[in-house]
Amino acid sequence: MSRHAPLRCRLPRLKALPRVSMLSLVVVAVVAPAASAAVGLGRVSTLRARFGTQRAASPTGLFLRTTGQRPDAGITEAPAVRQTLTLPPGTRLRLKNLPQCRASQALIKSEGAEGACPVRSRVGSGGADGVLNGTRVHFDIGIYAVRGRLVFAAERGGTPLKQSFDGVARGTRLVLTVPTLGGQIAPTRFDARIPAQPGRAAWLLTPARCPQSGHWTVVGRFQGVSSADVGARPVTQAQTLVDRMPCR
Repeated sequence: MSRHAPLRCRLPRLKALPRVSMLSLVVVAVVAPAASAAVGLGRVSTLRARFGTQRAASPTGLFLRTTGQRPDAGITEAPAVRQTLTLPPGTRLRLKNLPQCRASQALIKSEGAEGACPVRSRVGSGGADGVLNGTRVHFDIGIYAVRGRLVFAAERGGTPLKQSFDGVARGTRLVLTVPTLGGQIAPTRFDARIPAQPGRAAWLLTPARCPQSGHWTVVGRFQGVSSADVGARPVTQAQTLVDRMPCR
């Protein structure tokens, strides 16, 4: 997918999320959609979720990419998109083993993760594309480990936007809830790269064995929800995609 030029007009201010459950994916704010608009979710086209190694029982990093389409004409994107990535059984996901930032949610909201957190807690990077009122937009993303969760901080042209959304681990699941500017931004691409951390306790460990099939299976579930809040209710049907990564 080609990289789009940064948007030159002034974007609406993004609203930082409270604690919520990552892979799709754009960095945006929550504004209530028009009451008369039908709410839906654009079709999720692809899911690619891969470990940094094919070896079983090994420390690894994670690469994630999702792409999607805009909703059909007359449909407004849901206020937030929740993506739940279920890693293969036996995967060990320990976000607390990453080098942590101890900044409070309030400090991150006011200073941005880039200003509130030490450089060592920046554990990955990524990017996001979407369509805002018919105009394509692109954001860079810095990924920080903050008190046991991931914070995806929006940047544009190397400048921090001081806005972010969270990712949390629940067993072998990584969960992201991404706001969509009340449906004004339709996500079209998201990618995230979090490498292994040599010399530290593994934050991600591959399953102990490779199945006879020769691949591990990752399941991505995508659903529109009523807000970026933890208890937000579903407002669309869920879409499910599967990726199979080689193993040995």
